Amino acid sequence: MKLRTWSAGNKATGFTLLELLVVLTIAVLALAVALPRFAALLPGAELKSYSRQTAALLRLARSQAIATGDVVILSLDVKQRHTQLSGQAKEHAWPSGVTLSLKDTQTSRQPDGIAELMFYPDGASSGGTVRVASDNRQFRIRVDWLTGRVYFDD
Repeated sequence: MKLRTWSAGNKATGFTLLELLVVLTIAVLALAVALPRFAALLPGAELKSYSRQTAALLRLARSQAIATGDVVILSLDVKQRHTQLSGQAKEHAWPSGVTLSLKDTQTSRQPDGIAELMFYPDGASSGGTVRVASDNRQFRIRVDWLTGRVYFDD
């Protein structure tokens, strides 16, 4: 099959379908090689993504507390490097090189290095700030004690 364009002199010019497929294949291969390397150029992208996931987990905890009428606790286990919601068996492991810490909370810290953030059935929380950090960047996730709302600070 030949794709044709017509010029003023009625001379047929253009590219064959095979030529177009070869060019598209080369372009796809070049993108497949370049995209993973492009992600390495953005060192803060993975940390920002994980920070947003953590903020979403906090919002989930608040929603569950409101929906079930029970207190929901988010535990940050510094020694085991994971986060877990009360009533759930699933543990959310932290990526390598990432640390989480909880500050300015009204709840007391557990003696085994586990920090807790509580969400109450009325939507309120114990409040605090979760700091998600790596070697070169950090993000803060603030939880308002009165409303339980979660704010992600870039």
